[in-house]
Order: sequence, then C-alpha cells, then structure tokens
Amino acid sequence: MLVSLWEETGLPTVPRLTARPAWQRVASAFRQALIPVAEKYSAFQWPSLPATLYMDYARTGNRAPFEAAYFKRRQVLATLVLAECLEQKGRFLDDILNGIWCISEETSWVLPAHHNQFYAQGGLHRLPRIEEPVIDLFAAETGALLAWTWHLLGSALAEITPQGTERIRWELEKRILTPYLERDDFWWMGFRNDTGHTLGNWVPWITGNCLRVFLLTEENATRRQRAVGKGLRSLDRYLQHYSPDGGCDEGPSYWGRSGGSLFECLEMLWEVSQGAFDPFSKPLLVKIGQYMRHVHIAGEYFVNFADGSAKAEVDGSLLYAYGKRIQDPKLITLGAQMYRQYGLNKLMAAPTFSLGRLIRAALLHAELMGEDGLQEDASLDHWFDRLQVMIARERGDQNQGFYLSAKGGHNGENHNHNDVGSCIVYYNGHPLLIDVGVETYTARTFSPRRYELWTMRSIYHNLPIINGYEQLPGKEHRALEARYYRDGKSSTVSFELREAYPPEAGIREWERSYRLSREPQPAVGIRDRFRLVYAHSLQLVLILPQEPRIGPDFLYLQAGAEAVKLLYDQAQWAPSWELIPIADPLLAACWGRRIFRLCLTRIEPDLEGEVILTLRQ
Repeated sequence: MLVSLWEETGLPTVPRLTARPAWQRVASAFRQALIPVAEKYSAFQWPSLPATLYMDYARTGNRAPFEAAYFKRRQVLATLVLAECLEQKGRFLDDILNGIWCISEETSWVLPAHHNQFYAQGGLHRLPRIEEPVIDLFAAETGALLAWTWHLLGSALAEITPQGTERIRWELEKRILTPYLERDDFWWMGFRNDTGHTLGNWVPWITGNCLRVFLLTEENATRRQRAVGKGLRSLDRYLQHYSPDGGCDEGPSYWGRSGGSLFECLEMLWEVSQGAFDPFSKPLLVKIGQYMRHVHIAGEYFVNFADGSAKAEVDGSLLYAYGKRIQDPKLITLGAQMYRQYGLNKLMAAPTFSLGRLIRAALLHAELMGEDGLQEDASLDHWFDRLQVMIARERGDQNQGFYLSAKGGHNGENHNHNDVGSCIVYYNGHPLLIDVGVETYTARTFSPRRYELWTMRSIYHNLPIINGYEQLPGKEHRALEARYYRDGKSSTVSFELREAYPPEAGIREWERSYRLSREPQPAVGIRDRFRLVYAHSLQLVLILPQEPRIGPDFLYLQAGAEAVKLLYDQAQWAPSWELIPIADPLLAACWGRRIFRLCLTRIEPDLEGEVILTLRQ
C-alpha cells in the first residue's frame, strides 16, 4: 500500500528535511516550564557506563541499572537541545557538546538486552561487538536525537568547534546510515520469515528514526531514495500483520510506539513530499488512530490487555496530531485531555522520550491548553472483530456507570499474557475487576521462562481454573466461536475457551460470555456454560484492586469509594481471597502496594452446568 502510494507521487527524488520549527509559536508557559529544567543540568555530570554495567544484564538479567544511566544521558541532551533552541543565547551549548561527546564515545548504542539478536554470525556476547554495528530500538532513537541536534544546532556548535558536528556525522554514518542500507537481515525490517519474531512496534519505531536520520543529515539523494524505499517496504510488511480492525494487540501502552510511531513516520514523509504523499485517508490508518479513543476508559485509565499499565501515560500531543490528520474530533479531544492531564512535567519524567515528540508538544502547547474543559464524548460500544476485543459502557459520560472490556484472541499475541476470555470492569471511572499489567522487564520477561512470571499466567486474570489447569501460551491456544451482539439495552460477547487450556483439563465445552446491561437495571454479567470429561475442581478467579467484603447474600467489591455487589449462588460456590503484595514500582504506580485475588470454588464440581456472576449497585 505505502510503496504504491509513494510511487504515485511521481517524485523524482527524495528531498532533505531542511525546515526548522517555528520557535516563535512556542507558548511562554511552555518555555517557563522547560528552561528551569534545563538549567538544573548546567555543568551536568554525565553518568558513567562502564563495561561491567553493560555486562550486568548477562550476569543477572537485570536491565534497570544500565538503562537508568543510558536513558538519563539522552533525556538530558534532549532537554538541553530544546532549551537552547527556545532561548538561543548559547548558554547550554557547552553542556550539549559534552553530551554529544559522551554519547559518541559509547561503544554501542544498542541495549544489553538487544544486541545479541542482530549479529550476522549469532552468538551470545556479554559486551557488544565493536566491529559489527547493529541497530535496535534505542540505537535508532539515539541516532534520531543526534540528527535532530545536528539539524537544529549544527551551526551554533560549529562556532565552538567544528569537530563536534563532524563527530555526529561520523557516528551516524557508522552506526545508522551504513548498516541500515547494507543489512537486510535485521528481523524488524520484516524481510525474513525465519526469525521467530512478530512484527510489532519495533518496525515503525526503528524505521521512523532511521529515516529521520537520512532525511535530516544524508546529502546523497540516491541514498535517501534507497532508504525511503526500504523503509516503506518494511512498513508495508508491518501493516500486513496489523489487525485490519485497527486494534493494537500490544495494547495502549505500546500503541504510542506502534501505531503512534507509524503516524510520525508517515507524517514525516508527508512533510518531505510537501503533501504529495498522503496516506491518512486510508481506512486502516484511520482505524489505527481511532483505536486509542475506543480503549480509553476514563481519566488516565486505558484497557491494558497484554504488557502495559492501566495508566498508559500516552502522549496527548501525539493523539491530538493524529486526530487532526485523520479529522477525528473525538481523538483530537482525547489528545488535548491527555496532554492537560499529564502536563509537561509528566512528559519529561518518563525514562525515555523523543526529542521530536518534545518539539511537537512545544509547538502545540498553546493549542492543546486552549481546549481546556473539553471532555471526550465516549462511544457506548465497539467491537474489534479481528482482535476479538469488545468495549461497552453504560453511559457516554466516562465517569458514570459501568465500563466493560473483554477479549478473546489467542495466547501468541505481541507482548502476550495467557488471558483468552478475560475481562476488565470499571465503575464510575474507577477499577473494579482489573488486568494487573506487567512488572519491570528483566531477562526472564522475553525468555522461555516468561510464563513463570505471575502476571503472565491465566490464574492471575479474570478466568476459570479448570480441574487445576490454567491456560497455555501459543497461537494454537485461542478462543473459538467469538460472537458479539448489541442493541439499545445491552452489549454481549461470548467465547468458546476449550482450546485455550490443555487437553488434560478435560474440557468438552466452556463458553464464557459477558454482558453489559443498560436497562432496566445497569449491571455486568459473567456467565460460564460448560461440559467436562471429568470434574475434579473448578474455580473462578477475579483480580481486584481493593479488598472484598462479605454481605449476607453477596460480596461487596470496591471501585474507588463505591461499593458494587457481586451476586453468585452461595449454595454452589465458596469464596476465598488472598492479598498479593506489590513491590514492583511499575505495578505500584498503578495499583499501590497490594491487590487481591478472589477465588470462587465449586463446592461439588459437576460435569456440566451454568454459573452466572452479576455485578450491580
């Protein structure tokens, strides 16, 4: 699709991106917020990255110590560069030059967790191979940062010493430009089928940053043309694997680096072609943007199936820009809402952020803040038929009534959890039944031992445990017979779950269905209909953000300060729950220091039957 659209432009060459941002458009409020942050980095002591710190991942599996220092270097440089562009007094240039030199002297820009994926001869190396520069997510991100720095401040830096800008050009040639053109075997390019990798967010994120380096710094028109052609082929491969309903199987936390990075890449090509290349009316690209407003629950909460936090911390200015490009008022409003909610401090507090995104926020700040008071007018229903995700809400007001999302799909998705048939429920904008999310990444997260991690297992999702068995990973473990139905009074989805579990579970049929009823009384219903080969034990698991309470005829579950009743057949099911302490900082930032796991255990297991759980006020 994209290759053919580019060819239709008839452009004989690919020009460079030479325009500078219109800094005079940046609101004084943004300047007043950013400049003091940059001033704190005066005479900054750039953190050390010794060989032993790089090797820490190979030795212990811990990514955090190296990455904290690595990302801090880039965060500081990006902040200093934008501050100098806004102020143009030269007082940040020495620190910028130190940052350039510091990052240029790194043996590799590739993270310890990634570098062994890309060497032509394979192998496991504790330190990077200096003779073979390879490109991962953050090598490309670093390349784009230095390319932006050269583009925006090259002349000013050259007045101090031309060797600073010459060093940038030399490092970009060695680490990004040459390997991008010469290598076709990096799995994220999408040209090989034997890598075992799925084409997720790596494709647009790396491709976009590599093309940014070419379009800002490469003087040879033939090489620019080759790079753009190659990048478009990669993006076409990525889109071939993208869900045609626009759903991101990596979830909202990753959408910013999946669909969001795709948008940035295509917008860059729109700019360099002066609008001749314009793919944004294509239905798939429209749906990819609209996905984010469909999975927004309320406030800072988003549906978080797969890896990611329920507080997705999305880039509001990115959503806003995407919404304007596809002319979607609801996405525009959501983007402004998210930007106002998180603010510049939250944007800059992230361990990783792109200078290009910071520039966008600077240029749009006044416009985004000018929409204060608006709130997204939420849709009542949406069904992602290919992704098999339903969302339904009781009312259009995000902060009123029940919100339900349920998923089918399979257990081989990008950033997969074993969660076929699970759900998320909110009430009045607060979590009631939750998807826990994912802990801080370690070596185990992306290893054969991934499903030893508790957050990945179906027994820590809102799912049944059948004869002691939980779900298994892999695309073959999937939902069957997904059915979705809605009318003015309710929204319903059902999935057949038998293939999500191993044969030893003895399942002939297990249909799990969810219904959000709006009339006559608002409620969320969870129904299981089952037939089994044998019945040893049956449990229904619900994951809760707050401690449940027992009433005379039902359980009380908490959604913020509101109590919601859980109705069930007390003659057949015995409740118990456990407190799960939360130590991981990513999970704690979302749920606090504890969550709860509620189990309803069948008192006398049957070979077949039906169970209904109802949530209502």
